[in-house]
Amino acid sequence: MLGLATCGLLMVDRASTILDANAQLLEWLNCERDEVVGRQLETLLTLRMPLTDADGQRPTDATLHGMSGVVRPVVVGSLGTTECGAERIAVYDVSTRSAFNLGFRGAEAKTERGRQRLQILLNAAVGFGNVRTELDAAELLVDVAQRAFAASAVSVHISGSDGLFHAAGVNPLAAHWPAGLRAAGTVTLTGGKVLIVRSPEEADTYVPGAGMSDIYRAGGVHAAIASPMRSHGDAVGSMICFFDHPREFDEEAVPLAEALSNQAAQAIARIRLEDTLRRAAMHDEVTGLPNRRLIEEDVTRTLLQGYSALTVIFIDLDGFKAVNDLLGHAAGDALLREIGQRLRGVIRESDVLGRFGGDEFIAVATVDNVADAEALADRIRASIAEPYAELPPVLSITASVGVVTVGNDGAPVMDQLIRAADHAMYEAKMAGGDRVAVAPVESAPIFQ
Repeated sequence: MLGLATCGLLMVDRASTILDANAQLLEWLNCERDEVVGRQLETLLTLRMPLTDADGQRPTDATLHGMSGVVRPVVVGSLGTTECGAERIAVYDVSTRSAFNLGFRGAEAKTERGRQRLQILLNAAVGFGNVRTELDAAELLVDVAQRAFAASAVSVHISGSDGLFHAAGVNPLAAHWPAGLRAAGTVTLTGGKVLIVRSPEEADTYVPGAGMSDIYRAGGVHAAIASPMRSHGDAVGSMICFFDHPREFDEEAVPLAEALSNQAAQAIARIRLEDTLRRAAMHDEVTGLPNRRLIEEDVTRTLLQGYSALTVIFIDLDGFKAVNDLLGHAAGDALLREIGQRLRGVIRESDVLGRFGGDEFIAVATVDNVADAEALADRIRASIAEPYAELPPVLSITASVGVVTVGNDGAPVMDQLIRAADHAMYEAKMAGGDRVAVAPVESAPIFQ
């Protein structure tokens, strides 16, 4: 009866009982004609709107329900009624159009994700351009990566003089990390590429034999993405994003992780370069020793972490002017360099030594007591008084040394300590030189 095949056709009576269906519709339903005839229309078609209203007939979106459970988006419309009162309904398959719409919406969503990630990268670039310390860069990377990946936790590790250390964020695996296993982030750092862990079992493939899957489960981690932090080919550290739930990673995840971690790496490299240049500018050109400003920085950084007593030794050379006058400034510079080497050989590697200016040097050291400080000052004096092969016998070099020592019962003010040691040195100079003079602690307000 219904021979058209360009669309599906149905015939229903006034009670919406199906009277007939064409071959195309039966193919879509994956059934025989007798399985359809006699059924109610709503068992096969779910209409968005009625086919007729006060304005007459109109097409509407609908869903065709196949016998196998597969659904198909369709558009249906009434073709009118026959002489016997049966209604003819046309059914058009729009699954191709729907697939296009889904794909288009997917493309729109992907574009929006790309826009959001680009904005994250642009904002991060501004932030990383303003950070002033390595730890600030690490903290910023944690914040940005956590938002970019919606991560449960982010851990950032930076390579330092003692190896890789945890710089910022939270590492949920830390409490379960086996003793003796390389520090977290090492595999990522040395591998030089982004690693994706989609399940605890997959973690075992990156560190075989370490039981990483058990560590992941103990830490409540289901998935992770880890990226090395590299700047101009140099390894700076690593970033790890952890997820406490199963997580899939799209094709943009790796480039995003690389971009963020490398932004942080470049910021850290810039900070390190700036620090190197700054410190280089605070070194004496002749001896290579720190100048006064760097001496104070080094004392604060390396010595004031805990000590029994702190001594400042002020050294002024006796007879240096005659070397410059008779042999020239080149010989004087060579002599200053040798004296710097002698002084470095007397004090410990952890102590601070610098050139104060002209023929003056300063040494700052931690000692156990005042007697040790005076003994160190005298060893310095004796080392300088040793003969110099490059100098003629008529020229002798000695030193006037002033020393001040304070206990660890307050915050020492370096400027006042240096002034007190300088005054003591002047007393040694006025007494004839080649000697040590000790400044009384009460001679200056050396605590703040």
